[in-house]
Amino acid sequence: MPRKTANDVDTSLKIHEKMCEERWRSIFRKTDSLQSSVDSMKIWLLGGLTTIIASLVTLIVKTAM
Repeated sequence: MPRKTANDVDTSLKIHEKMCEERWRSIFRKTDSLQSSVDSMKIWLLGGLTTIIASLVTLIVKTAM
């Protein structure tokens, strides 16, 4: 196997950098999508928790009277 020249290494490195750049872009897009899904779930959970707490407070107040 012949020894690689600096130009060969430079070309290989540029190809590698392009591939990695695209992979990172893809990962960031997926991460952003996951984050928005998690945020949406968080809002629903907080809404549900608020409803449960409000219902419990209402039951306690009505039972105490």
